[in-house]
Amino acid sequence: MLLKTQAATEIAQFLANHPTPEQIMSFHPSSEVAERAYELIHTERDSSLTEEERKELESYLVIEYLMELVKLEAQRQLRQRAS
Repeated sequence: MLLKTQAATEIAQFLANHPTPEQIMSFHPSSEVAERAYELIHTERDSSLTEEERKELESYLVIEYLMELVKLEAQRQLRQRAS
């Protein structure tokens, strides 16, 4: 299950504003979200994540995968537009 995290909120706000393919391609999470994700990854490497942290990390991974798919579609649209 996807947790309501700052990352999820940022993505929802971004997508709700109907970004162009160009905006999608240039989207990056905030520094706070990136720092939190890296913190969780490093903690996981030490095998010391709590259950809640593990769920949070899984949510970040799902969000990252979703944005990869969205960016692939935006890239396809840009290529199609250019031809």
